[in-house]
Amino acid sequence: MIFKGRIIKVFRAKAILKAMVVRKFKAKYSGAIFGLWWAVATPLILAFSINIIFTHVFKVEIPSFTLFVLSGIIPWLFFANTVTEVTNSFAADSAILKQGIFPREFTPASCVFANSLSFIIGIIFLLPLFLIANPQAIKVLPILVLIFILHLVFLLGLGMIFSALNAFSNDLMHFLSVGLMLWFWITPVFYSLQMLKFPYRWICLFNPLTYYVMLYRQILYDGSVPSLQLILLSSLISIIFFVGGYWFFIKREPALFKKI
Repeated sequence: MIFKGRIIKVFRAKAILKAMVVRKFKAKYSGAIFGLWWAVATPLILAFSINIIFTHVFKVEIPSFTLFVLSGIIPWLFFANTVTEVTNSFAADSAILKQGIFPREFTPASCVFANSLSFIIGIIFLLPLFLIANPQAIKVLPILVLIFILHLVFLLGLGMIFSALNAFSNDLMHFLSVGLMLWFWITPVFYSLQMLKFPYRWICLFNPLTYYVMLYRQILYDGSVPSLQLILLSSLISIIFFVGGYWFFIKREPALFKKI
């Protein structure tokens, strides 16, 4: 019942959420000369850099390795950028939060949705690269919408947790910069699970982001339909994080209000 009441409240104030998302999206690229092109340039630069190191130095033999890395970099950047911004969201919106004119979950949620717009724009411009290399991928692109929704729901739940925790202790922001570097290396962005031996593979398997990266890669790079098992597992992870994150946020909200 507590979730039902909150969802009704959120639905009634959806116009405010939309305005917050647009404001944060515009602010993200305000003053940037290249503007939205950074959503395309950033993953390309990272993918090419990793490609040079691993193909010329470490001699990794994976066909179209740049696209292989790019298929993992795109969801990773969506995750990393969102987590970084959402963790500090209450500090950034403290002035308007004190007015109490909208549900407080709009603060982390607007960060997630604003970053999702950047992700969508970036992936639209990068899709032709994958389709040129593997035209077969066009047949499974509709599944990409489902994967994006699952990824988005996961980030909404995680954002609720991180934003609430950081409101009580700014130490989380300092840990996050180090934590994301570690998280990157245990996420199969520039390698596949098949390249890892046990017990190292278990480290990646306990990383929830692994499953979303695998889904994006199977569609964009392999051009194949992900297994039902992988989709169901990712759906379960998304639901657990969203429900758990929202529940945690609601429980901490009374104390959170005193901190703002």
